[in-house]
Amino acid sequence: MSRWLYEVKRVLMVAKKPSQEEFKEVSRVTGLGVLIIGLIGFLMMAISYLIEGSV
Repeated sequence: MSRWLYEVKRVLMVAKKPSQEEFKEVSRVTGLGVLIIGLIGFLMMAISYLIEGSV
């Protein structure tokens, strides 16, 4: 367990707070990814409803 705590401490020492510009960029990319995945899921559901409706 102490090895795990050592690794956690080491990661926290290396990590840094992102600048406002970095945070905005990461937020945009993450939001775009969520929208794309949601759109793909919506299209798959819509296509499955269309296929089921024609049977």
